[in-house]
Amino acid sequence: MVTAVYVYLLLLLGAVVFFVLHIVAQWRFSTLLKKRYPQHWQTITEADTGRPNGMANWLRIRRVLRSDAPALFNDASLTRWQRCWRFAPWLAWPCWFAAMAIQWWAMKQG
Repeated sequence: MVTAVYVYLLLLLGAVVFFVLHIVAQWRFSTLLKKRYPQHWQTITEADTGRPNGMANWLRIRRVLRSDAPALFNDASLTRWQRCWRFAPWLAWPCWFAAMAIQWWAMKQG
């Protein structure tokens, strides 16, 4: 039973780490894009209204991250952060569901 608790905590911690990595990867990608390619950053942030808007910028950056556009920069660090952003949820959700399965199993055991 002690092993199940350790596995549960490890899976829960892994899920949290991967979800946080997903957020950090988007922030880091945005920071690098803003610093290295300011003209492209301006195109993203001022696309519709002509002025920056926090929520709209967040959604536009997510759209850029989903696309293949970052590969056009030939920037290894942008590509790496995009890859982290894409794959972190694919690692977080299985950890989360496995932790919840262990919790359910432990509750059934009484």
